[in-house]
Amino acid sequence: MATPDEGERRWLVLPAELESLAAFQEFVREGARSASLPEERLWKLELALEEALVNVFRYAYPPGRSGPVEVGWSVEATGRLSVTIRDTGQPFDPLAREPPDLTSAIESRPEGGLGIYLLRQVTDGVAYRREEGMNQLTFHFQP
Repeated sequence: MATPDEGERRWLVLPAELESLAAFQEFVREGARSASLPEERLWKLELALEEALVNVFRYAYPPGRSGPVEVGWSVEATGRLSVTIRDTGQPFDPLAREPPDLTSAIESRPEGGLGIYLLRQVTDGVAYRREEGMNQLTFHFQP
């Protein structure tokens, strides 16, 4: 499979619904193959993608309303795989949240927050920005 030219990003746009997850995962696996991402790192990519997308599916749009979510990937000249998730939902910077307290008893911890923590742990870098009415979360995997 040919790697996109440097700077080219391939996009897939689907409804922000759980039923879209499998198509997004296969689409990003195509990027992993183009980047020659080692098989032992593929599970990290799949985990990061799933955690980020499920948050969009559940929280980006008001209850009962769905909108689009865009997933794009590119492979840089260095071999780094970059994945971007964009939505037009409510502004939300997941990286602004405090890291979860992993030392307290699980029963006393607030619900949520572990997905963002896992995303940060399994990727080689993650960034967020709000631009032109869109949330944009980008994460990277080095070769």
